[in-house]
Amino acid sequence: MKRIWTLISAVALLSLIVSACGGGAAPAPTEAPAAPKLKIAMLTSGSVTDEGWNQTAYDGLLALKAEGYEVANTENVAQADQASIIENYVNQGFTVIVGHGFEYGDALTASATAHPDVHFIQIGGIATGDNLASYVFKSGEGGYVAGVLASYLSKSGKWGFVGAVEIPTIKADQLAYEMALQQANPDASVVAAYTGSWVDIPKAKEAALAQISAGVDVILANGDNANVGAIQAAKEKGDVIVIGWTRDQSHLAPDNVALSIVQRVDVILMNAVADIEAGKFKGGNYELGFKEGIEDISKFGPMVPEEAQAAVKQAVEDLKANKIALPPVQ
Repeated sequence: MKRIWTLISAVALLSLIVSACGGGAAPAPTEAPAAPKLKIAMLTSGSVTDEGWNQTAYDGLLALKAEGYEVANTENVAQADQASIIENYVNQGFTVIVGHGFEYGDALTASATAHPDVHFIQIGGIATGDNLASYVFKSGEGGYVAGVLASYLSKSGKWGFVGAVEIPTIKADQLAYEMALQQANPDASVVAAYTGSWVDIPKAKEAALAQISAGVDVILANGDNANVGAIQAAKEKGDVIVIGWTRDQSHLAPDNVALSIVQRVDVILMNAVADIEAGKFKGGNYELGFKEGIEDISKFGPMVPEEAQAAVKQAVEDLKANKIALPPVQ
């Protein structure tokens, strides 16, 4: 019995020695913790249910939220409040700030300089910095395509344009619209009006009704939420046609909306965030259009003849191939 206990003690001692020398199983490796997701805040000058510009951006923000990002949005932001709202988001730890619109240029430029570790994005503008990128649609492309379509649709020979605020990008689309109409019909008569507001639906409706009273029967609406007013006016008059802007607006008046110029604001936002995550983000100004797949056309309405559809599709291809000389931005 004594010999047995001696043997057991020897085995136990040997096990301790082997363990001390590293002979035991290696501990399972631990994975490095995942980098925290970006926190993304967006400012919009209008409502995120505007059926246009701001709603499309908000769609992109919601898509990012679905991917696990923490997001926040402040809508109906007055220009005087932009800087303070941006600063509040930075103080809350948001690492990506989006100013959605041309009017955010000055506030974003100042904030980007003050906060070099934060990424800033402007959609629809031209502000730039080391940590600030702006994305703008190629000026005039959408307006030109709208003009090609409109040239086939008017019975009266009078066309209208209802815009929101007369900023350079919208003005460029108005001029390209008029250029396409006059190429098709040198005697084309175009009536243009700006409401001065991105959100004033009644004022846009009033402007459209005034144009209709003057004999206009085709209107290009480029005014964010104000588009709804122009479409309402056309619907009330029955036989007036509208070309929508930013997102497919045909559901607002299926018998009146011939087409919408679609601007994939949501895709711009998601691509910019992906570049930040991948370390590929570069400050600067980027022009995007049909060629890059960021601008597009919706489905055609029932009133658009096949000849007009073919002309519109050809215009899109010509723009992709840089065959159309558009008016310069003023």
